[in-house]
Amino acid sequence: MRLYSTIHSFISAWRDDPREKGVCLGQRYEVQEVLGEGSYGITYKCLDGTTGKEVAVKQARPSKGDYAVKLLNQEAEIISALQHPDIPAFIDLFQEKGRSYLVMSYMEGDTLEDLIFGQGIKYDEKQTILITLQLLHLIEYVHNQGYVHLDLRIPNVLFHDGRLTLIDFGLARKIGAAPLLPKSSFFMKLSAQSRSNTGKVASEQADLYDIGHFMLFMLYSTYEVPVRETELNLHTSHTEQSWQEELRLSAELKLIIERLLGIKQPFHCSDELKTALTAIIST
Repeated sequence: MRLYSTIHSFISAWRDDPREKGVCLGQRYEVQEVLGEGSYGITYKCLDGTTGKEVAVKQARPSKGDYAVKLLNQEAEIISALQHPDIPAFIDLFQEKGRSYLVMSYMEGDTLEDLIFGQGIKYDEKQTILITLQLLHLIEYVHNQGYVHLDLRIPNVLFHDGRLTLIDFGLARKIGAAPLLPKSSFFMKLSAQSRSNTGKVASEQADLYDIGHFMLFMLYSTYEVPVRETELNLHTSHTEQSWQEELRLSAELKLIIERLLGIKQPFHCSDELKTALTAIIST
């Protein structure tokens, strides 16, 4: 019986099952719901029993061991240094029953991913540029503080009452810093995101590259496969077209995205990109 109890405790400590609603973390934060699950963490919306406010609590995945804990600690250090109303604020960092947790301010809003794929909202060229400029405002702040985000994707951008906020600094690093890598390559094989994001060079250009894909996701929200093309695909094999061929973009925006993705001469900094985008909507 004692052996069973020991084995059960060991397995439970390494399970990644999300904590259930009503569970109290750190004798203070009551779980309300799961906000999201990433490769290395699970984030909950919790009620702070001390202040009565809603907070976001991120748990390092037990199955990823010390590596997930190191990423969580690194994220805590970074958001502690970033003090901006549109970026989560650091509140607490604690361990409980062998699990590590990071407490941050809760950011209201819907993710851009949900707005596009869940609510079916479409973004044209001008709207995409305006939203990208809002994102750039935050990215410039992050860069000026000496950090890069390295995970600028539509699930990590929120909108609430027309205001954009940036979340999930789990992969962020100091500019020029080497990536935190697990001791074993086993964890690196578990997800494509691990391979593509954790090993990125911590440079401003890495964030700008992500913004190129970010913009394409928004622009594709208006894309519709031509009816005739759909009919042809039922009977013949179809050569996949490039985004340059599928999307009807102005020559100016097409060039900007090509530069962001490294197809053409890249931008040197976010300010240069902001100038190019502003020029399009100013004409």
